[in-house]
Amino acid sequence: MDANSQGAAELLRALMRTAARFSEMGRSVSRDFFPHVRAEPVSDLGGPAVRLGAALALPAHDLVFETVVAVGEGTFSVRGELVLDGEEVILALPSAEAADPVACADLLDRYTDELLTPARWQVQRILESCEADS
Repeated sequence: MDANSQGAAELLRALMRTAARFSEMGRSVSRDFFPHVRAEPVSDLGGPAVRLGAALALPAHDLVFETVVAVGEGTFSVRGELVLDGEEVILALPSAEAADPVACADLLDRYTDELLTPARWQVQRILESCEADS
């Protein structure tokens, strides 16, 4: 297998790993905060960019964790964000470029870590806010 094929395989593994990690986070948070949280995967593999993440439905709120990987002319870009109710950006990871698919895979792993780390805390914060408003 040549270097380009190996790089493409590593990026594909990183995309699959990312989807699995968001799916596991969604299941875990949904299970821990049942019946107040429902999780759905965010998965858009068509078009100019790949979107992967998880959407959490909480009482009166939606929380979306999302990474986006795009391929440009000779570069890859990755960005990520955590958005409340489709409007309030809680965490925005800026678009970063990588010159090759292996570097892109590493960047995607890092961005996924940064989005998943505060997930449980964000859900707890929103649920507590809902309880206080009741």
